[in-house]
Amino acid sequence: MTEDFYKLLGVQKNATQDQIKQAYRELALKYHPDRNKDKSAEDTFKKINEAYAVLGDPEKRKQYDMMGSEAFNRRYTEEDIFRGFNFQDIFKDMGVNVNFGFGDDDIFNPFGSARGRQGDVGQSILYKLSITLQEAAQGVEKEISLKHSVACSRCKGTGGEPDSEKITCPTCEGSGYQRTIRNTILGRIQTMVTCPRCGGRGQQYKRSCRQCNGNGREVKNDRIKVNIPHGVMDNMRLKYEGMGDYGMDSNGDLYIEIEVKEDKTFTRDGDDIYTQISIPFYKAILGAEVDVPTLFGSKKIRIEPGTQPNTRIALKREGIRRMNSDYKGNEIVEIKVHIPEHLSKEESDLILQYKKMKDGDGEAPKRKFF
Repeated sequence: MTEDFYKLLGVQKNATQDQIKQAYRELALKYHPDRNKDKSAEDTFKKINEAYAVLGDPEKRKQYDMMGSEAFNRRYTEEDIFRGFNFQDIFKDMGVNVNFGFGDDDIFNPFGSARGRQGDVGQSILYKLSITLQEAAQGVEKEISLKHSVACSRCKGTGGEPDSEKITCPTCEGSGYQRTIRNTILGRIQTMVTCPRCGGRGQQYKRSCRQCNGNGREVKNDRIKVNIPHGVMDNMRLKYEGMGDYGMDSNGDLYIEIEVKEDKTFTRDGDDIYTQISIPFYKAILGAEVDVPTLFGSKKIRIEPGTQPNTRIALKREGIRRMNSDYKGNEIVEIKVHIPEHLSKEESDLILQYKKMKDGDGEAPKRKFF
């Protein structure tokens, strides 16, 4: 399982960029191979480098937060992660030997085997959607307005003029890759990177599409329908594969972040829901049948005689059906007993009669002598 970059650096997800940088500097000094000779230090050092290369870049961090560790590492290569990142700038004022004493011919890859070519993959999109508690409980189909990139209508996403022929890429000579050498904090690293000119295909069109300038995309506003499953929770992110921005090799994904609106009648705790009803005191004393609201309509329940204030009654399987399951939670109904603030004379007399029945007539009992 991929390690969480925030945990690797020991920071919270809402940490500022300065806090992330400071945490990285402290860890880097601690685990730097020039300073820490423990065998595990080098491996830890490599991990925190990768974590900072992502979280230290606001744009990469945004993608990481949206996609999560697993999806991010499947989508982005190590070359993507470290591209444009200069560790020497981070360490220039820390008194650390960034060259590790390696000569010009010392070339190694400390990050393990290279990942496969990712090609031209579209960006993922994050969309925030508000729904009601009832919609979260039952599931709902929603139509959303989405501004995203789609395949160019002229070249059909190929990037070339419709009548243009394909030629071998002059930059990579058809291999799809370029050999690069980077100076990093761990020395000089040789990597094979995707050719930036042909996107790793080894070929390109002789004439680029004049409508999209060869990138195969155009921006469009679409209205699309998405199915929100039952049981979704607040702040949950749903992934819709291939519904993000267009890419020549594969589209990005659409992530929908759910906001469940506050409900005036119910509160939610997991799969259970809670509500309150108020009944007159005489119904609590005598018992009665009353209507209670549920997520799926109204339901009659029995109030037993002598029900006390704040009594809770559980309605089985009237809660929320768990996502990807047939299990349903319960509805918990809390009984509030209403005491009237004002009584008519007739009502007061009736209450007084009840009091006399329970307490007597209020006069001291007469003593009897034998």
